[in-house]
Amino acid sequence: MKPMAMFTVGILTRRPPDGQGRPFGPPTGYFEECCEAAAALDLRAVVFDAADVDAAQGTVSPATVVNGRWVECGREPWPAVIYDRAPVLDPAGSPAADRARDFFDRAGLPFVNPVSFVRLAVDKLEMHRHLVGGGLVLPHTEILDAHTLRAFLARYDHVYVKPRVGSLGRGVMEIVRSAEGRQVIRTLDATYETRGAGPAMDRIMALTAGARGEPKGCLVQQGISAEPADKRRFPRFDLRLLMQKNGQARWDLTGLAARVGQTSGPTTNLSNGARSEEAETVLDGLYGRPVRKEILRRAEEASYAACRLLDAELGPIGEVGLDIVPDTAGLPWIIEINARPGRNVFRRIARSEDVSALVRQRYGAIRRQSVARPFEYAKTLAGIRAPA
Repeated sequence: MKPMAMFTVGILTRRPPDGQGRPFGPPTGYFEECCEAAAALDLRAVVFDAADVDAAQGTVSPATVVNGRWVECGREPWPAVIYDRAPVLDPAGSPAADRARDFFDRAGLPFVNPVSFVRLAVDKLEMHRHLVGGGLVLPHTEILDAHTLRAFLARYDHVYVKPRVGSLGRGVMEIVRSAEGRQVIRTLDATYETRGAGPAMDRIMALTAGARGEPKGCLVQQGISAEPADKRRFPRFDLRLLMQKNGQARWDLTGLAARVGQTSGPTTNLSNGARSEEAETVLDGLYGRPVRKEILRRAEEASYAACRLLDAELGPIGEVGLDIVPDTAGLPWIIEINARPGRNVFRRIARSEDVSALVRQRYGAIRRQSVARPFEYAKTLAGIRAPA
C-alpha cells in the first residue's frame, strides 16, 4: 500500500522583534515543541506571521525546525490545517492576523479552533451568554455601570470587576465586604479600604474610568471563593482544566492543575506571580479527600458539558482551557473559557523541586501530550484518522 503523503499544519502567530535570537519571541520554545510533536505524528508543522501570507497567490513563507534549528522554508502553498496562536487583542498585530484568518476561513481551510470561537472567547460577556443557557454553574455577570455595581455590592459580599475584553488578569478588581461593613478593594497594584457601599462605588468607578473619565468596557461579577473571602486561611486559587480532542476527534481531559496566588492581588494568573500546584494537594488541604474527589469529578463533568455546548453552537473545536473555582460547599463554578490555552501550568510542576520525581514525570507527560493533541486532531480535520 502506498504511504500517505505528509501534510502541513500551519501555526499562525507573530514575528515580534526579539533580542534573544528567538524568531517568534517568547513562544518560540513552544513552537519548537510543536514542530517536534508534529514530526512524531508524521506531520509537518510550520510557523508564520500574517505578513508571510500572500492571499493573491495562495502561498505562505513560513519557518520550521529542522534538526533542532529554525530554517526559513521559502514560498509554499497554504497549509492543510491552521492552528491559530496569533494575537487577538494586540493593536499592533491583531488586525493583520484577523485578515489572515479571514483569508484562510474564506478558502475553507479547517482550523484547530475555528475563528468564531477565537473571537468569541475574547469577549467575556458574550461567552457567558453562550454558556448561561446550557445548565452550567456560572457566576452572575453583568455590564458594569453605577446601577449594576450598586445592586451587586448590596447582594454579594464578594464581587469582581474585570475588563469585558482582556487577558492576563490586567484590570481585574476584587471587592470584599467585611462583617464590620468595610469594603476592601484589591487591584494588582494597590489595596483600598472604604466604609460603606457609596465610597466603594466612587472608588471603583474612578478606577475603571478611561482617560476622559468615561467608564471603560468592564463587567461586574459575583465572586466565588473556596472560603469566605474576608476570612481566608489559604491563598486564593483556581483550577485550570485543559480539554482537547484526540486523534479520534473525541474530547479528553488532557490535564488539570491549580494556580495558587502568592500575593494579596485579585488574580491567579501565572504571569502575576501565582504558583502551579497539584490540584489534589490544594483541594485536600481545604476540603479533605472525599470532597476533593467529588469536586474534581464535577469539574470534569462541567468541562465536558461546556465543550459539547460550544461544539454544537460554533462548529468543531479542538481545545478549550477552563478556569474553575469551587465554592465553600465544593461546587465548581466555571469562571472563564480560553480559546488559546497555555501549557505552562503543567511545565512548572514538571520542573518543580517541591514535588516528587514521580509527580514531575507525570506532569511532564501531560505537558507533552498537551502539545501533541492539536496535531492529532489536525489529522482528523484533514481526513487522516488515527487507528481506533
